[in-house]
Amino acid sequence: MITSRNKILSLILFPILGCVLVFWSMDHSSNSPASSEDGIVVREDLIQRTTIAGTVVPFRKTIITAPYNGYVKRMYVKVGDTVKQGDPIVTVVQSLQSSDNVFPVRSPFDGIVVQVEKSEGEFIKEGDPKDFILRIDDLSTLYVSANSPEIDRVKVKINQEAVIRASAILNKTYKGIIKELSLAAKENEQWGRSQVVEFPIKIEILDKDETIRPGMSVIIDIVTGKKEKVLTLRHEYIHQEKDQQFVILTSGNRQNIKTGLQNEETIEIIEGLKEGDAIRKVDFTQLGTTE
Repeated sequence: MITSRNKILSLILFPILGCVLVFWSMDHSSNSPASSEDGIVVREDLIQRTTIAGTVVPFRKTIITAPYNGYVKRMYVKVGDTVKQGDPIVTVVQSLQSSDNVFPVRSPFDGIVVQVEKSEGEFIKEGDPKDFILRIDDLSTLYVSANSPEIDRVKVKINQEAVIRASAILNKTYKGIIKELSLAAKENEQWGRSQVVEFPIKIEILDKDETIRPGMSVIIDIVTGKKEKVLTLRHEYIHQEKDQQFVILTSGNRQNIKTGLQNEETIEIIEGLKEGDAIRKVDFTQLGTTE
């Protein structure tokens, strides 16, 4: 009799216990923490940058050429010398045997002699820029000369901040600010056929030192947008359907969102999500079959 009663209780309790376990499992899975593939909406500073290449240039420079065909009679300066406006720098004569008084060529502005290409007694040609005598740079201010692609033109503005890295100077960056931005584009031939439209820009180096020099190649990160403490999510968790962006929550539900500022990694979430929301990663292998 007892055995029959136990069998009856077992037949009643096992189904009930099974249902309880199923519901517990469903509830537990819905509240389980996000997997390593899931993304989390976080609050952080978001910085948008545009990266371009450029070259360091001085505030101004000049090359000294011969006023006429002749010879270098006397060189008053050497590389590294500081000169003032009006200082004599070189004397050129038509004949080294001439005893005539010749007025020296003088520096047009304050600067530093950065190159000397000729020696005393050497022949030089009149006004030949490729056959110049020496070069003087005004290093009171250094700039970066660069070209912004047309696709980034609307983002780049006067007084925006920039981070400058010189290829020859490791583990150091310089601060910069955009001082000039061309209003007209220039066209450059690329590969001999297509045209590349670019806008010349000039960036002042704010913390120059003795290491960075004119002619150096640099990479510039221009800060084109910055927001503090905003909700962000990485791009690989965001779907695009025509003009609507949306995400798939870990619950499986679709959530439409509105986005704002973005950079190469993350995008600002303006509406639709809150901090801490867990989002499923976009399955790019299924995009073609779901559309």
